[in-house]
Amino acid sequence: MISADHPDRIKLLNSIGLLLYLKYTETKAMIDLQQAIRVAQEVLEATPEGHPNKEIWSNNLGNLLSDKYSSTGEMADLNDAIRVARQTVHMTPKEHKERPMWLNNFGVLLNNRYLRTGIESDHEEALQVSWEAVHITPKDHPELGGRLNNLRVQLGHRYSRRGEMPDLEEAIRVAQECVRATPEHHPDLGGRLESLGILLDSKYTRIGALGDLEQAIQASRGAVNNTPEADSNLASCLCNLGYLLTDRYSRVRQLTDLDEAIMLIRNAIAVDLTSRDNPNWPQRLQNLAAIFGKRYANTESMADLEASIRMAQEAVDATPENIPNRAIYLSSLGKALSARFLKTNAQADLKRVISCSKSTLYQPNSSITSRIEAGKSLLACYGFTSDWQLAYDTAKVVLSLIPQLTPRSLRNSDKQHLLSQISGLASDAAAAALEIGKSPLVALEFLEQGRGVLAGSLDELQVDALDLQEKHGELAERFTRLRDELEPPIIRNISLTEEDPQPWQAQATRRYDAADEFARLIAEIRQQPGFADFLLAPSSEDMQAAATYGPIVIINVSGYRCDAVIVERQQIRSLALQNLDTNEIEEIARKGDLGHPDTLEWLWHTIANPVLDALGFRELPSAWPHMWWIPTGLLTKFPLHAAGLFNKSGIGNTLDRVISSYNLSVKAIIRGRQRRIPASIPSASPQALLIAMRDTPGCISQLPFAAKEVSMLHGICRSMAIDTIEPRRYKKDILALLPSCKIFHFAGHANANRVDPSRSQLLLEDWETDPLMVGTLMEMKLRERLPFLAYLSACGTGQIKDDRFVDESIHLVSAYQLAGFRHVVGTLWEVNDETCVDIARMTYEGMRDKGMTDEAVCWGLHTAIREIRNRWVSEMAHPRQASQLMISGSNDGDLGGATLPRDIEASDQDDEKPLYWVPYVHFGV
Repeated sequence: MISADHPDRIKLLNSIGLLLYLKYTETKAMIDLQQAIRVAQEVLEATPEGHPNKEIWSNNLGNLLSDKYSSTGEMADLNDAIRVARQTVHMTPKEHKERPMWLNNFGVLLNNRYLRTGIESDHEEALQVSWEAVHITPKDHPELGGRLNNLRVQLGHRYSRRGEMPDLEEAIRVAQECVRATPEHHPDLGGRLESLGILLDSKYTRIGALGDLEQAIQASRGAVNNTPEADSNLASCLCNLGYLLTDRYSRVRQLTDLDEAIMLIRNAIAVDLTSRDNPNWPQRLQNLAAIFGKRYANTESMADLEASIRMAQEAVDATPENIPNRAIYLSSLGKALSARFLKTNAQADLKRVISCSKSTLYQPNSSITSRIEAGKSLLACYGFTSDWQLAYDTAKVVLSLIPQLTPRSLRNSDKQHLLSQISGLASDAAAAALEIGKSPLVALEFLEQGRGVLAGSLDELQVDALDLQEKHGELAERFTRLRDELEPPIIRNISLTEEDPQPWQAQATRRYDAADEFARLIAEIRQQPGFADFLLAPSSEDMQAAATYGPIVIINVSGYRCDAVIVERQQIRSLALQNLDTNEIEEIARKGDLGHPDTLEWLWHTIANPVLDALGFRELPSAWPHMWWIPTGLLTKFPLHAAGLFNKSGIGNTLDRVISSYNLSVKAIIRGRQRRIPASIPSASPQALLIAMRDTPGCISQLPFAAKEVSMLHGICRSMAIDTIEPRRYKKDILALLPSCKIFHFAGHANANRVDPSRSQLLLEDWETDPLMVGTLMEMKLRERLPFLAYLSACGTGQIKDDRFVDESIHLVSAYQLAGFRHVVGTLWEVNDETCVDIARMTYEGMRDKGMTDEAVCWGLHTAIREIRNRWVSEMAHPRQASQLMISGSNDGDLGGATLPRDIEASDQDDEKPLYWVPYVHFGV
């Protein structure tokens, strides 16, 4: 026994502890490790404050506790290790040479706890300390590669959790730096190349750029080549390379890729030396299950599907129920079982899919994306079995998770990507509600909750706070400050060359802190008298009041049933659309004949005529009624306003019964009307910003009528006492003038981005180098200036090219509406260059004659469309003349004169294009 006053007591105790630990490494006897921990605790307690070895002894204790956790897997041991590691970091001076190592160790422990519990604060702190460890490690330090790798892990986890593109891009950059910092024959080089390949594949999955996939394959080949045959990680490297090659096969259809992938899988199975006790064992099984699943999708080999099911089941069985990653394994198993059920119709497989999905949906510490994906699967299962009450109950739970999927702190582009994963969910939920006899209001609330989420979040941040300012100035000031913090996007990423990591840490975390503070503030505001419904979804009374100026009709499309939910001043009701079928919608959308007379007749019989009859709009009116269409699903691509029988005389069409407008949701209409404008635009020099793009860089075709269109508008605007401005046609000039204009009119080319709708744009002189994109417009603060009209006289400004985004309706028209324009006129597809002049002239003349009111915009466009439609109908008796009024051929070439479309992309079909007056639409209040 060493006496308490022995001068070398601490050193002797430390030596004893070291010997006990060395004994433990040989015997693996827990008693030896526990004794070493007790001695280390005694050493630390006996060391006075300020002693030069205090932090060293603290680190030693933390390492021992970490080893104990690795052996026992007990959360109490991990918590103790984290407590001591935190203590070590806090007591260590910033200049201490071992501080980077201790920060790195601390980050690893925090990440371990995050993986066990899913607690986000642990992960955020792990990322922060891992970043600091990298930042203060010398660039030539032999451990830099390992610390970069830990930082890469943290960034990758945060991307998986939040879906933010900057995290993924930075994770890739850090992984590349990590590979460069790793010596050629380092034992970890293969694993680090493998990680880089996985991250690049994630980027390929998100963006769809083949170059990212090629880089991922290159990195994965490097991982295989740098991993020894005896290394247990070789199977994972082989599997990942096979997975990537299968991805490339799906894209470019080279059989050599599929053949090599098969060979790699077989090799992976042959060399898989991973022990089932290894914590990576379930992930390894998951990787193999995924590759077999992908190969089954290409080959339909039942042997592949059976292997996928078997390995996914083993991964689930090897993972405790409270581990967040178990949800991923359950999801993989559920997908494989679903595939087998669709092939064999075995009811036992369906029951197992339901079980997997329920387990994931109700596992609170799994990721939100996993839970929502499981909920969608569960809803589909109950729909298949017609268990509508269970489908309804599931839908309520899943829809309640959407706010967690897209927190206020996320950038708009990241929200858009995540929301693409729930496309169709709200429509299925509404259909399930109607199937069990719930009121149309319940179905409508589901649709409002699960569609237009991005638009709703932008509206929320730009809500008018004047009433709050008048009654609670301090709350209004805090609301405005936090709103302004949350509106700008995160545009600056981590940089390893920063002199001080704190600026990045502040930037990376402030939005999340501001979002939490904003949520608490909203709760506080709702406690004030008269503000109980502040930023809440509109009530039934609010929605019925929104129909004061005309009914609002939501056309809900689901594989279960299709209905019109009709909002009127006195009631909310539903109308079953018995003849509307999703398969038929998909088939017509696939063909692309959306404006063909046959399609317009189909729209009339299945949707427009039943709805208008139900509303009592059965004849040509003496006073035109106004209604709003809110289509869902693929119907967002269809021209409901133009539905009808145009080969016959009479009023069998929408244009001759009502004035039609569109919007994304009832809430969007309500919020738009809350920004009140005068009965007419005041005479204090309102401005119209006019842009004509006759020639566009990078486009072969010219638009000779664009200049004529804008020239004509100068005269009409002057007659309305509106000043006109024709600026330089560059992004910076347009952005400088947009906030001060009441009218923005663009005549030129547009480009609807197929992969990322937020990157769709109007083509200015500098569109190739500095594009004016949808994402930029949505983040502008124009609403405070109450801009009145954006008229987008270009092709496809209301077009969505990827079906995953139909529920969010992110396109150029909605972008200008979200930016603050009260009304937007746009097009669903290609339009005719010369006809654009006529449509614009008659629309503006209608606005001039009606006094620039809300009604004037839709009235003007409606009058213009009917006039051009009437000309077409009157000429139908002369086929040659009529055929000249149809747009035909490719959009890429110079089609000459009246047939020149305002577009730059080739058409999806080669036959006749829709009638040229059909695509024009009005979005607004």
